Amino acid sequence: MPLDYHSLLTAFTLSGCGLATAFLVSWLVSQKERFLMAWTIGVSLMAFGVLIYDGYVKTMSPLLGAAGYTVLLIGLAFVFGAGREFRTQVLPWRSMVAMAVASSAAVATPMLAGYNGIAILLLNLAATVILLVTAWDYWLGRAEARLAITLLTALYVLTGLSFVPCAILLLLDGRWILPAIPSNWAEDLNIAICLTTLAGIGALSLALNQARLARGHKHDAETDPLTGLLNRRALLDRIASEVEGPAALIIFDIDHFKRINDIHGHLAGDDVLRAFGEILISCRAQGLAARLGGEEFALLMPRGSLVSAAIVADSVRVRLGKRHFAASAGSFGSTVSAGVAHAADSVIDFDALLQDADKALYAAKRNGRDRVAVSSDEEEFLAQMHVQSDGQRGPVDLVRLRIG
Repeated sequence: MPLDYHSLLTAFTLSGCGLATAFLVSWLVSQKERFLMAWTIGVSLMAFGVLIYDGYVKTMSPLLGAAGYTVLLIGLAFVFGAGREFRTQVLPWRSMVAMAVASSAAVATPMLAGYNGIAILLLNLAATVILLVTAWDYWLGRAEARLAITLLTALYVLTGLSFVPCAILLLLDGRWILPAIPSNWAEDLNIAICLTTLAGIGALSLALNQARLARGHKHDAETDPLTGLLNRRALLDRIASEVEGPAALIIFDIDHFKRINDIHGHLAGDDVLRAFGEILISCRAQGLAARLGGEEFALLMPRGSLVSAAIVADSVRVRLGKRHFAASAGSFGSTVSAGVAHAADSVIDFDALLQDADKALYAAKRNGRDRVAVSSDEEEFLAQMHVQSDGQRGPVDLVRLRIG
């Protein structure tokens, strides 16, 4: 036995309340995902608006009709805001207020004046526009999860377009004062589609949120919180799963870091670490940058040569040397030493590569710090430099490499 219009409205109200509860619980679990609260408010208002509208269906009271449509449109504005906040992390309050006020005034005014046919027509048009704008917002952020967001966009588009036949039939009817709400296939199809897509939209939105949370947890587990670089474990995992040889490895060690902490304090030391992290982040196009622990950092350059890695290492050394830091004991500078090693094999033995780079680093420290040392025979290294620079000695002079 097919459900009547009242039953469909009741089902939509109950479904909306259940979905709002699910979003509220998800928000309580992860309150930093604020779009969940906007979604909770939006769906709750939509369910409440449909409940009031069900009262209008029974009584044809203009006041109930205006109230139900106003609450429903405010709820749609919150759903739009939730979509925008999901993409941008910012709730568009001004756009939401403008959308809710303009659409509610346009619909409530003719309803209260007795022209319920015009009010219902404008409601269908307003709902179509709001849902299509929401769909477009999600589509703009599809790079985050192409399949899921494409499906979510399609559901919003389908829901929005389901209001169009209702508006068309009202226009064809041509009556602006209706003794009862429209009862036709378009109205039944509209509420059935809304009831169906509401569940799909809710499920996909929750799934997208869970996927984002999982990515966030993974990022937190892989990232050094002070510098934003990979941590040691993440670097080893990336090497095992992503990197094939040959490759070059640079190990950096900030010179006299304990002295910086002792003289200027740990906050100043943190400033130095963050600044050095920023320098390495700018080098991430060259490879994988990581903080190994304490004041020791690494830059792994897949397919990098010994010479190119040495040049990058010296560039980093020079950039840190130009930075000045402020502290209560006065401004100060910092320098870094680096060791460079190279693996020519297609499968990288990271432990051996790390050991070679460490030996070069210790050589740089022994020879006075603030320098780059390479794990290579001097003649071999100069021969590589000669080949890479097309026989010119300029790059050697330019970077002032110290060979350890």
